Amino acid sequence: MSIEELAANINLSVNFLVSLLKKNWQNVRALYVKSTMGKPQRL
Repeated sequence: MSIEELAANINLSVNFLVSLLKKNWQNVRALYVKSTMGKPQRL
C-alpha cells in the first residue's frame, strides 16, 4: 500500500468516525495510528 493510499484511507476512516460523535471534533483529543507490530504514531 502506497503512502498516498494509506493517507486517504486514514482520512476517510477518521472523518467517518468523527461524524458519528455528537460534538464532532470537540470530542477528539488525539489520534493514533498503529500497525500490527509497530509503535503507535500520534497524528
